[in-house]
Amino acid sequence: MRRRIPASVLVLALALVAVESQAAITFDDDAPRVFSIQKRPYRLGHEFQLGVGTLPLDAFYVGAVVTASYTYHFSDFWAWEIAGGGYSLNFDTGLADDLLQQFGAVPVRGGGARIRVGSSTSAVIKPLFGKLTLFNRDVVHAETFFVAGIGPMLKGEFWRFAGNIGIGFRFWSTRALSVRFDVRDYLVFSGYVPQNSLMLQLSAAFNYYDRPEEP
Repeated sequence: MRRRIPASVLVLALALVAVESQAAITFDDDAPRVFSIQKRPYRLGHEFQLGVGTLPLDAFYVGAVVTASYTYHFSDFWAWEIAGGGYSLNFDTGLADDLLQQFGAVPVRGGGARIRVGSSTSAVIKPLFGKLTLFNRDVVHAETFFVAGIGPMLKGEFWRFAGNIGIGFRFWSTRALSVRFDVRDYLVFSGYVPQNSLMLQLSAAFNYYDRPEEP
């Protein structure tokens, strides 16, 4: 009569075999490691940006904004937008007139202060870089970056303190030229409670890289 081998013995034997197999595979900590990440083909140094945007958040007016900025890129990861600014040409939406004609109401914010000029200095971090395929034919190099900054803003007749946070996407055309799309939320402090002003911006960025290429 044959005797059955207990299950615990089988499990222990399999564990010993696995440990011995693992021990047979040794790794040298001093050996060079191979990564499949490629070096960035596009490097940023001195960036000059010109763009157009819009302020779509206010129901009583829409701002058409012309923007410009200068950014110095310290590395592939972070940069400093030293100076950025814009001028907004504002257009009425007609909502204030409609409320007055139909209901005889004059909205408090309808004739209120509107953003005219804004400026800021912002920190930029750039954690994401990669390649995209366009119609399975062309390769486009792209980057995602985040910004946070402060600066004065002319709203109505008075300069006010404002902070901004945002996200941006960059698409390279050549080493010297790229296209950016920025989304920034401005917090304008007219009182204790800040007011939001969203800006959508499309711009061309001109790059001058004056440092030696990394090996």
